[in-house]
Amino acid sequence: MRGIIVALEGIDGSGLTTHSRLLTSRLSGVGLRAVYTKEPTGGPVGQLIRQLLASGRPDPRVAALLFAADRAWHLSQDPSLPGGVLGALEQGYVVVMDRYKYSSIAYQGASGADPGWLWEVNSFAPEADIIVFIDVPVEVAVARVMSREVREGYETERFLRAVKEAFEGVLREAEARGARVLRLSQVRDGKVMDVEAFSSLLFDKVSALLEESRR
Repeated sequence: MRGIIVALEGIDGSGLTTHSRLLTSRLSGVGLRAVYTKEPTGGPVGQLIRQLLASGRPDPRVAALLFAADRAWHLSQDPSLPGGVLGALEQGYVVVMDRYKYSSIAYQGASGADPGWLWEVNSFAPEADIIVFIDVPVEVAVARVMSREVREGYETERFLRAVKEAFEGVLREAEARGARVLRLSQVRDGKVMDVEAFSSLLFDKVSALLEESRR
């Protein structure tokens, strides 16, 4: 069977890397062939992107084209995966992606690039089968970001609020294009869930969708 892309998305400070890795581990623990991967990648274009982000907020069109180039490499050539993302899918893996094209469209869209153009630039990249949007209050995300040793130009409260709003349109469009969108809040009963509790919730919800997709 063809594999499945599970893309975790959200604003900076959502815990995407932590929860992408935990989800991959939990899926592997129940016998699924799951692999973790991240955008931007560690490849040549991905490294350039990280340098640009560390120095400030680049022109959104430049950023969009660089992210798209890195994504094309990721899909077909990334040696950390068996044949890139596409090769892993052909071999039946569940590919857990720590950000995918939806982040690019939301972030560059919030920076002023035309959303229609952003979707076109990324039209070569297949839609995710499942998108998990990790919803976290902006003030919580900002507090997490502030505790990091290295910060990027995108990581301001005002901008993250704009990105969160942009994500709503991106997720609606992704649903229209056939992706299953799962919105999960890290807040329950007025409190932010701890990592273990949210990881368990995420695993349960994604497992149910994976089971549905394989019937």
